Amino acid sequence: MFDKDFIFGVATASYQIEGSVDADGRCESIWDTFCKKEGAIIDGSDGTKTCESYIKYKDDVKLIKNLGVKAYRFSIAWGRVINSNNKPNKKGINYYVKLCKELIKNNIKPVVTIYHWDMPQWLDDIGGFLNDDIVKYFEYYTDVITNALKGLVKDFITINEPQCIMFMGHDACYFAPGTKYNDKEMLQAIHNLLKCHGAAVKVIRKNIPDSTVGFAPCSRPAIPSNRNNEILEEKCYQEYFDIKRSSEYSNSVSIYSDPIFLGDYPKTYYEQFKDVLPNITKEDLDLINQPLDYIYQNFYSGNYYSLDENGNLTKDKFDFGYPEGNIDWLQVVPETLYYGPKYLYRRYKKPIIISENGFCNNDVVSLDGKVHDPQRIDYIRRYLIELEKISKEIDVKGYFVWSLFDNFEWNSGLRKRFGLVFVDYKTGKRIKKDSFYEFKKIIKES
Repeated sequence: MFDKDFIFGVATASYQIEGSVDADGRCESIWDTFCKKEGAIIDGSDGTKTCESYIKYKDDVKLIKNLGVKAYRFSIAWGRVINSNNKPNKKGINYYVKLCKELIKNNIKPVVTIYHWDMPQWLDDIGGFLNDDIVKYFEYYTDVITNALKGLVKDFITINEPQCIMFMGHDACYFAPGTKYNDKEMLQAIHNLLKCHGAAVKVIRKNIPDSTVGFAPCSRPAIPSNRNNEILEEKCYQEYFDIKRSSEYSNSVSIYSDPIFLGDYPKTYYEQFKDVLPNITKEDLDLINQPLDYIYQNFYSGNYYSLDENGNLTKDKFDFGYPEGNIDWLQVVPETLYYGPKYLYRRYKKPIIISENGFCNNDVVSLDGKVHDPQRIDYIRRYLIELEKISKEIDVKGYFVWSLFDNFEWNSGLRKRFGLVFVDYKTGKRIKKDSFYEFKKIIKES
């Protein structure tokens, strides 16, 4: 199916699976605080327990090994390794050292995400990404992590899904910290986030010279409803990278990826936001534009588009016969993994790794004691067919399923299940779903 060096992996995030929020000196994160807000989490749950991976990491590694993947992508909890006095927390650091050693012992490559949304609360209290000093804090945090994991980890992702950090956290406010930004504040925070990324890349390269480094945004590609219409495809490509101040611009692709890969914001950015632009210096842009090894991207769904009678691009309704996932934003659009990588490769000319792709399903334990999830199996199979197609045209290096476990799904709490492994949150029992065995089969076939 794919080249022999293609990497299959699974992914998780610290706050969603670790639990043990009060253990070994971990300081409070913005998600600990956000979960205490009445109505913030649909089912009133939080990250206190979830999958208990902090104490069950060896069991996690056994599952990963049994699955047969080559790599495990996980994130570091900032507040677990850096305390509220901005000093290293040795016990928290030691957890990630032990996890990496266990992975390596089992021939599994650790892929570390530096930041997956769980900023320490004390940092948010002094402004978070609005505070220009956040770059220095992020740089120091990255330095501590990379020095601790030197000799264990070579593959790093700086920041996961900046779109969710900014739009969901500071516009829609469905995610932590839930602080609303105006346009001027939003652009300043985005700029500082990108400088954090650049500073982190420099630290990683310095401390681990043979490392590979990337950045993992998310996106919904514009998919041409007619795959044979070149005009339609070109307009879909332009739509994918367009920035519109009148819409959810903090969700866009190019506002983050253009400065990182091309060295500057898009022309439309300067045109549309000329009255609220942050101070953007050449030094800033040089810092942000650090050389990267891969284009990581989290893909789940896309939007179909057609041309109207005047040749204008119009978004189609989702009436193509595919099912929806058990979460409102996840429509099943397999061509996402064809056109998304195609567009990104065309614009940024770097090898592609799918850093997240998965399906939210209404999973239950059946009377036979098993978890049957044919919808997830169908989703993964369909999407991989499209990824295989585009891999014949461009350089695609890997694919990570989201997620290894059912986990704390942010503002949806524990109700939404994305895992290949079912978690009974009351007992802690874990059950391999049918999709676990199917993905294992896919890996063997490839």
